[in-house]
Amino acid sequence: MFAVGSLVLYGIHGVCKITREEQRTVDRKQISYLVLEPLDSSGSQFLVPSHNENALSKLRPILTKQELMELLHGEAVHKDAWTDDENLRKQRYRELISGFDRAALLQMVCSLHNHKKMILDNGRKFHLCDENFLKDAERILNAEFSVVLELPRNQVIQFVLDEISK
Repeated sequence: MFAVGSLVLYGIHGVCKITREEQRTVDRKQISYLVLEPLDSSGSQFLVPSHNENALSKLRPILTKQELMELLHGEAVHKDAWTDDENLRKQRYRELISGFDRAALLQMVCSLHNHKKMILDNGRKFHLCDENFLKDAERILNAEFSVVLELPRNQVIQFVLDEISK
C-alpha cells in the first residue's frame, strides 16, 4: 500500500517519510513494521504495524501540487464554517484537527481568519480558544503544504489565503 521512500501524513504527527520496512519479534511472532521518520523531528521514528488496519488508517499520502491547487480553488473552502455556539464550534474543530479532511480544515482556517479580522476591527479580543484552534490547524496544514508547495512554513498560510481570495 505505502512504498519505502514515500511521504505520508501520519495522524497529528505531520509529514513523515517511510524509510524502511522492518521485522521485529513480538511475543515470539514476526511482525512487519513501516518505519516512519517525521520531517520535523530528526532522530524520531514511528513504527506502524503493517498488518494493523487501524494503525495504517492513520497514514495518508500527501497531496500533489495539482490536488492542493484544486482544493484551494474549490467551492468547499469558500463556505463560512463559523458557528456562534462556542461548545459546538469547539467540538467541530476538535474533530477537524484529528481528521484528514483538508477542505474542511482549510474552511475552518479561513473562517477563523475572517472572524478574527472582524473581531479585531471592532476593537474586541479574539477568543483564546479560537486562537489555539487556528494555530493547531495552521500547524497541520503548514506541515503538508510547505512540502507540497516547496515554501517555507512561515509563508504557507499567506499563500493559501491569497490563493483562496482569487
